[in-house]
Amino acid sequence: MTNNRTILVLAKDVLFVAVGCFLILRVRGFLGTVVGALAIIWYGRDFWYRGKAWLGTREPKREPVERPSGNARTEDAPIIDDGKIQVTDLSGAKEVDFEKE
Repeated sequence: MTNNRTILVLAKDVLFVAVGCFLILRVRGFLGTVVGALAIIWYGRDFWYRGKAWLGTREPKREPVERPSGNARTEDAPIIDDGKIQVTDLSGAKEVDFEKE
């Protein structure tokens, strides 16, 4: 979701930097150069830092998660009961109690 206020502030900064460039290039004299340079420095700095902050707060793209299918058991090897216990995944277990019958 984009923040409309941030986009408007960035657009304002770009507009004022363009006005500062216009003042330097078209208005002859000391006042036009000083005001144009101050506008470029002030709003250029603001654009730089707000732009970096806006790019830093964007949500990263998530990669799709592959879910195991319901018939994954048919692809496994057949279950053979030879009296041994084989544990393959203990990621969710904290403590396991069992008795052999």
